[in-house]
Amino acid sequence: MVKTISAYINVALVDYDDSTKDHVVELMKESLREQTSETILENTWNIEEKKRKLFKNEEGVWVTNPSASLFSEDLNAREILEVMTIEITVDVVNTI
Repeated sequence: MVKTISAYINVALVDYDDSTKDHVVELMKESLREQTSETILENTWNIEEKKRKLFKNEEGVWVTNPSASLFSEDLNAREILEVMTIEITVDVVNTI
């Protein structure tokens, strides 16, 4: 049976370039290879990039959607981080 596994990471946009992307993708591929006991179908790797803004919430956690309370405050007073989210997916098959 074939299924898809994935991983993603956020990289600050100011630190992002093709070299960073290539390095991060290779690290994520290696991590997925180590985490699965299934056979990875190497020709099915897919890489997606998404530029997003993250907002620091009241607990200090970076979130994609600010809570309603953030809108009642001045957003400029809140921390905002522009990131590139790199997501990789790959198909795997159980050989047993």
